[in-house]
Amino acid sequence: MSDQDVVHGTLSRINARAWGIATGLVLGGGLCLATIILVMKGGPDMGQHLGRLTNVLPGYSVSWLGAFVGLVYGFVIGYGLGRLIGPRSPLSGKREPSGTTHVRLNGKAWGLTLGAAAGIALFAVTNLLDVKGGEHPGEFLSNLHLYLPGYRVDFVGSLIGFAYLLAIGFVLGELVAGVYNRAVERAES
Repeated sequence: MSDQDVVHGTLSRINARAWGIATGLVLGGGLCLATIILVMKGGPDMGQHLGRLTNVLPGYSVSWLGAFVGLVYGFVIGYGLGRLIGPRSPLSGKREPSGTTHVRLNGKAWGLTLGAAAGIALFAVTNLLDVKGGEHPGEFLSNLHLYLPGYRVDFVGSLIGFAYLLAIGFVLGELVAGVYNRAVERAES
């Protein structure tokens, strides 16, 4: 069996509905949680950045009600993206025989990969800006300390940011894998 056959066989066993549910729950839950955290934190500029989502998500706001509106929007968008990631049927165009075993995701590997990729990106961007003087890091990086306490645009801050994103990515990867694997188990039974 060639490597191409192995890859083709694996991709044909991905369950798109499970992938959509997992992605939707994580995206919707993340937006809901971020909104609730901002509402609980309060303050004069509460959610000025996240509040910009009102431009693309009618009815969403940084409020208790907006958190649940964001949950619905996030789930719908995430479900659609997840369905695009996973093929709806085997790539050969043939129907799956009943009793087909679908691919399972390894949560630890998925989480470490996601967290490391995000952490390395933040580490690199932060240090690049620090080497250039760090005078104009941009609005996003300037305010990132609000979400990642201890983060700042310097070498130590880049290490702190890396650690946060590694941990957040790990948890998100575990969540996606867990929800995906549960949905696959239900689809197979």
